[in-house]
Amino acid sequence: MQKSNVNGDVIDIMLCQLGAKEIHNFLSTMHIVSFDLGDGLEIVYVFNITKGNKYFLQRMKPYSMVEGKYVSYMEIIEFITQDISKFRKAKKINNAGIFLKLAAEMEQVKERIEQIFLNYDVSAEDFREILDEFNALLERIEITNKKSDKIEED
Repeated sequence: MQKSNVNGDVIDIMLCQLGAKEIHNFLSTMHIVSFDLGDGLEIVYVFNITKGNKYFLQRMKPYSMVEGKYVSYMEIIEFITQDISKFRKAKKINNAGIFLKLAAEMEQVKERIEQIFLNYDVSAEDFREILDEFNALLERIEITNKKSDKIEED
């Protein structure tokens, strides 16, 4: 039986009144863990342990990214260990400062596009132009990927 949380129940009721399609409640424990890799490179993860000892992992810094669901704590440890190792290697080889600036600006772009979408009557043509420029950027990223050497894993 799930323990009731009055604030959670109030939120659920209000969200139902707003028309929420579904609300799932899980007994969970949230963990936030951060790693300081130096030179301004901080890696932060959030994971939840849900009822039945299932795990949901997200990387929050240097940018937010859902990593997924895991069935064991060892999978969480393995993923984070490998991820931190990759960031350390990449930091040694690549310019971390430029990467951090790029990651921060990508987050700003995402937030700004959302703000424009939610608060302004933007023409379809303007959105298409932004999408075309974004697709050109994705093509540039793929060109960079193809011409760059892969960082070898241990």
